[in-house]
Amino acid sequence: MIGVVTMSSDAYVVHGLRVSFFTRKVTGSLDYLGLRWELAPSIGLMAAALEAGWNGGIPVVATPEGELIWDSTSVILHLEALRPERVVQPDDPTLQFLDHLLDDFNDEWFYRHAVGTRWLIDENRASGSLDIAREARLGMPFSFDQVRELVASAMTASLDRLGVNEENLDAWIDDSLVPWLRAFGAHVEATDYLFGARPALSDFAFFGGNAAHFTNDPACLRIVEATSPAVIDHTARLVTPQQQTFGDWVSADAIPETLVSVLAEAGRHYLPWVTTATIDGSATVEFESGAFAEIAATDFLRETRGVLLARYVRARSPELDGILERASILEYFAAHTGQASTIPDPRLPPRPADNRPYPAGP
Repeated sequence: MIGVVTMSSDAYVVHGLRVSFFTRKVTGSLDYLGLRWELAPSIGLMAAALEAGWNGGIPVVATPEGELIWDSTSVILHLEALRPERVVQPDDPTLQFLDHLLDDFNDEWFYRHAVGTRWLIDENRASGSLDIAREARLGMPFSFDQVRELVASAMTASLDRLGVNEENLDAWIDDSLVPWLRAFGAHVEATDYLFGARPALSDFAFFGGNAAHFTNDPACLRIVEATSPAVIDHTARLVTPQQQTFGDWVSADAIPETLVSVLAEAGRHYLPWVTTATIDGSATVEFESGAFAEIAATDFLRETRGVLLARYVRARSPELDGILERASILEYFAAHTGQASTIPDPRLPPRPADNRPYPAGP
């Protein structure tokens, strides 16, 4: 087990990996917020954090005061208060809910594409395992080859729980990932970011997956290049926020059709699946090609769904419902308000007992 690494007193220590979906989501937001951070390579073996209740899902962040916090969305919202001039969410309740919706969509859905493409495509597997082992080896008392085999075995074993396998991988890519890249790219090509001329929480969410996987792993990068190079441009802007000039949020009463198309992608597979799975315990994802995936819900998924529905109840208005209706996804919220739970207080240091996007074991 690895202890907490102490570095510069004014820096946030991010225990994670540069090719980690959620690590890059957090570091992208830290760069934008202008907060110093340093990486402590980790694959989830930190004794102090585990003793504090962390379940091993990277990253975990040590604040300059030595406090340990985790869960990417909660960490970003918690840290936002430190840089009010660099807010990560619009004040408008409608836009704020849509931002949360897209953040949830990314975290609970596209992680499946990311892990599946990395560990089921030979070229990506070779590249990804090399990247992870080379960095993780710096924080582990094992050899490079041991770390590489450990990570590859653990991630490959998770694929069934994520719903991705060799039989349906092409459908995950062709029927889900490619249409998303096309819609996302068309929108940010016109607006720079999801909600206008400055990045929001959901921009950092999609940046995490893009920077760590979809514009990093070679086979995925070729797909992005062929589908929507604007996704690469969006990633590049968030890699260097200090070089960017930021403007205003889009107006909630002037939502462009490109953003409606982005929202509609959540209704292609994710919202039908999560709506049923969080009620029945599991649900089948049916792809247009005829492939399918049976995926069980987790306690964490049910919790995040309840929080998102609570955010919907708080923000609900004719304006919001009109936008969701335009995207053909209103039914997944308006008909399920009875599942709403409570909204966490972002002022409290986030240390949830469960923040994994899939079961940690069989």
